[in-house]
Amino acid sequence: MATVLSQYSATGFHRATVSKALLGGIFLSSTAVNVPWSSHLQKYLFCDSSDVILRGQVWKLLVSRLAFPNAKEIFCVAILIYYFRIFERRFGSQKFASFLLITSTISTIMELFTVHAVKTVLPDLSDKIGSLPPGPYSLVFPLFVYFWYDVPKGAGTHLVGIPITAKTFTYLLGFQVVGTSVNSAIGAFCGIMAGLLYKFDVLGMKSKFKIPKSLGDLFSATVAKLIESSPPSASSIPVGSLEFVGEF
Repeated sequence: MATVLSQYSATGFHRATVSKALLGGIFLSSTAVNVPWSSHLQKYLFCDSSDVILRGQVWKLLVSRLAFPNAKEIFCVAILIYYFRIFERRFGSQKFASFLLITSTISTIMELFTVHAVKTVLPDLSDKIGSLPPGPYSLVFPLFVYFWYDVPKGAGTHLVGIPITAKTFTYLLGFQVVGTSVNSAIGAFCGIMAGLLYKFDVLGMKSKFKIPKSLGDLFSATVAKLIESSPPSASSIPVGSLEFVGEF
């Protein structure tokens, strides 16, 4: 089903409080581990798969998801989250949060076993892969699936034979993050796979796994009240609208 997003879709975080909280959390945690007086905390972002699978140290896996150790990743992911807030505005905060929870869980599990399998089968690659990719890749890359399928290309042109559309810049940001290391590529790949599983409703996960409404109401009454954005003024509404195809 084809629909059209509001013209407000390109302004601020109005009706996108989950995205705003996510962006703020990632920015604060990533900044905290990159300033000189707390940079020693970066070591906790690197989690070896053996620590989790063989020793049961799940806390290391959870901590490794909290922040990015690289300034370039922080910058690129911040822009991506800002752009992808259109999905929250279109589908609602509770459904969007459920999507993030499900896909990030699946993606993280896939990352864990993929890295462990590669290191076990191909030990020569252990030096290149090292630990699990540090940072919340699993919260961003699943959204590229919906971006690919549901956001149209729009008008475009060609540069030295390469097609350039309104979506190209977003893909380039994603490649900037992926190109950081082999670990980053694994994190991005697992995130995209998790997004595909959700998109095509494998095992009926869209209907079976949802954040309880009571938790959604609690977030709306507490955190959302503190960070919610006001509607954009009429003067800030862009001319034209962004078409959106498909369902979440």
